[in-house]
Amino acid sequence: MKTKPTISLVALLCLLMTTAHAEKADKFKPAEIDSDRVTINELTRTRVFDGNVVIVKGTLLINADRLELKTDAEGYQTMLAMGSAAKPAKFKQKREGLDETVESESTTLLFDGKADTILLTDKAIVRRLSKGAVQDEVRGAVIKYFNQTEYYEVKGGPTSSESNGRVRTIIAPRPPAPVPAPAGAAPAAVSPSK
Repeated sequence: MKTKPTISLVALLCLLMTTAHAEKADKFKPAEIDSDRVTINELTRTRVFDGNVVIVKGTLLINADRLELKTDAEGYQTMLAMGSAAKPAKFKQKREGLDETVESESTTLLFDGKADTILLTDKAIVRRLSKGAVQDEVRGAVIKYFNQTEYYEVKGGPTSSESNGRVRTIIAPRPPAPVPAPAGAAPAAVSPSK
């Protein structure tokens, strides 16, 4: 029996959106949600936004066809953003202290506040961009991020964003870190060229 490919991306920490590395100021910004319709049920603590849903919260931007927001008795929130194969749900956010953003898209994006996880299903793609250029990318059927442990899982399958059903990871080379000068060393003399 053939098994579905799975890859753990512990070493690719900066590849997916992380609450720990997201712009910290976003946490204190108000969330603005625009949609064609909204239904609110205070008894079940559920809000359903339909039609061209756009959420802006600081540098965070989410686009979806439908968004379901539920709050449990303890105050934890679960958000399910839904799109389609033709028009996936999308997520974008600036990373803290860097000129980088993380973009993701899939048919569904599930943010679970209590479990502190993000689950992308069906044609899932996550990209890390630096100065607008794609640096890293991962594609699969399912991408799950565990915020508390900064652990990622990507699974392939028939709903993978890759036509062969496998997981694809692209990792850009990183420039080497500058080597610090030894303590007490004089700066190198620079002379003009002739």
